[in-house]
This record gives sequence, C-alpha cells and structure tokens, in this order.
Amino acid sequence: MTADTSATPSPTPTPTIPPGGICAGDCGNDGDVTVDELILMVNIALGNAPVMDCAIGDTGNDGEITVDEIVAAVNNALNGCG
Repeated sequence: MTADTSATPSPTPTPTIPPGGICAGDCGNDGDVTVDELILMVNIALGNAPVMDCAIGDTGNDGEITVDEIVAAVNNALNGCG
C-alpha cells in the first residue's frame, strides 16, 4: 500500500465585499471609509506608500491611486458604502 502524497492546496482568502459591492477606499474592508483610510490613499497617490496598503482603493486596477479614486472614497466616507 502506498500513501497518497498529493497535497491539496489551501484556498486563498478573499476579502468580504459589502452588500453594495466593492467599497472604494475601504482599506480595512470593514464596510466604512474612514479619515485614516483617505489619508492612506493620498499617501499612496503621492508615492509615500505602496498600493498594496489599500488595493481596494485602486478601482482602476492600474497600480495607482488617482484623484478620481480618492474622490470616490471621500463620497463613500460621507455617504457610506453600499
């Protein structure tokens, strides 16, 4: 008898998406956009932090945080996600 040595890969965790869909600027993935998350997005846009620190803020998926993405995040901070 031989042992089965094949390993099953563990699934990659996926972020929880708020009921309304992806919430631009919700870096903490908790359903709210906070001032510290907006500041983080500005720092990413200025090149002071990597995009991976708030990948959900990069709604264009182009590896950058742009002004329109920050404006969308501010709207989400003011009006809520979803």
